Amino acid sequence: MGYGAIELGQLNIQKGKFDVAFDILYDCAVNDQNDDAVFLMTKMVFDGHLPPELIEKFYEFQNGHTSAGNGYALFNVGLMHERGLGKVAQNYKVAVEYYQKAVKEEVKDAYCNLGNILALGLGMDQGVPRDVQMGVKYLTVGAEEGSRQCAYTLGSLYGKGEFIPLDLKKSFYFLSLAALQGHDQAKRVLHIFVHSHKENYEAEMTAAEVQFGKIQNLRMLYKCL
Repeated sequence: MGYGAIELGQLNIQKGKFDVAFDILYDCAVNDQNDDAVFLMTKMVFDGHLPPELIEKFYEFQNGHTSAGNGYALFNVGLMHERGLGKVAQNYKVAVEYYQKAVKEEVKDAYCNLGNILALGLGMDQGVPRDVQMGVKYLTVGAEEGSRQCAYTLGSLYGKGEFIPLDLKKSFYFLSLAALQGHDQAKRVLHIFVHSHKENYEAEMTAAEVQFGKIQNLRMLYKCL
């Protein structure tokens, strides 16, 4: 397929036959590595013309050169529906569905986004019930596996005691874990924390350093594989 396929894809887009256009352009992108085909599919995604399963297929193709390509494809679909990117309507139910799939593929960012939605009740207006316990579970797994945003969110939640019981020890631990990984906001909050709460947090600092070392070792292992 070459230029004729691109024209045919554009023609079907103009006619509103987006599924047909996608099939034509997808084949062109896969077989000919055609950048115009990729551009047109990207535009269809952000214009809201494709259903979630085709968006997933597109992102899986884009991330196909990585071992976690499918997981990141699932995450990207969830992210689009959580944020309402392009002309894709915000839909927390669809976002949760795809984040749950991405979590099974061990995508760390998915733990964070899914945990936030459940713990903070971000999708309650759209029928996604708040589940603080499950949200904290996802955030904890993500933090322990290397998501600095998960660690920061948990540190903030434990420090505020708004949705979960106040626990300054856990707050310090997770904020430290995030700060060790370069989370700038965590560093700022931690600086305020140690001046506001005059307690001994040596054990939590040591635990955070140990966990950070494990995370770094895993990252080095993945680079070698």
